[in-house]
Amino acid sequence: MKLMGISKLAGLAHRAGDALDGAVPALVAELEAGAWRSMTEIADYFPTATIDGIKVRIPLTGGYRVDLLADCQAQMILIEYAGAGSGARAGKTGSKVA
Repeated sequence: MKLMGISKLAGLAHRAGDALDGAVPALVAELEAGAWRSMTEIADYFPTATIDGIKVRIPLTGGYRVDLLADCQAQMILIEYAGAGSGARAGKTGSKVA
């Protein structure tokens, strides 16, 4: 998938330092390599993610999370937020597709 807003992930990796221990580069690689055709496929791949329409929230260790918009038809992902779990769009958790 084409990944947009990657600078937010780079900022998170810088701010979190060792707390994420390589999780951000691994997530970037997974997102770029993904070729999901539906939100259900994304939910299957990221079982701890919360999905609401095209919005996906992926929790990370240390109380961090990444919020993104996924367009499976266009094969594009926009990173909306990457940071502390209490930041923008805080809310529901769990692996559900709405």
